[in-house]
Amino acid sequence: MMLTLLISGPKQPGNDIDVYLEPLIDDLKSLWDGIRGVYDAHNGEYFTLRAALMWTINDFPAYENLSGCVVKGYKACPICGDDTPSHRLKNGHKICYIGHREWLPINHPYRRQHAAFNGKPEYGIPPEPLTGEEVLHMVENGDRVCWKKK
Repeated sequence: MMLTLLISGPKQPGNDIDVYLEPLIDDLKSLWDGIRGVYDAHNGEYFTLRAALMWTINDFPAYENLSGCVVKGYKACPICGDDTPSHRLKNGHKICYIGHREWLPINHPYRRQHAAFNGKPEYGIPPEPLTGEEVLHMVENGDRVCWKKK
């Protein structure tokens, strides 16, 4: 089964997207508790049927609203977090992320092109993504102010 929710137009919710998702969350909670007495014709027995939300597909601004992680500014990379390689442009006053050449393969020609980027070649390696246990530890202990507090 696939549930879709499209919210667009001039009256879209912005930061209050959770209002639209609340009925879906209530339904998912009741489905997780299970529907007892579902009959399996193949095995000839009754069981409890449960449902879970496997994933959501959304754009980056909606990712910020749903997860509470910062996706703009100096620490915009959800993988790098506090170590996001960002600098502010002198004349444009915008934030750029030139240090993300570290995600390219080691022998990629862009890593050696210093004149086209920040004047330095890139020899760094990308950071390791956090494991689920590390994220849980951060959320429980409040090590990183990333997720919304309700």
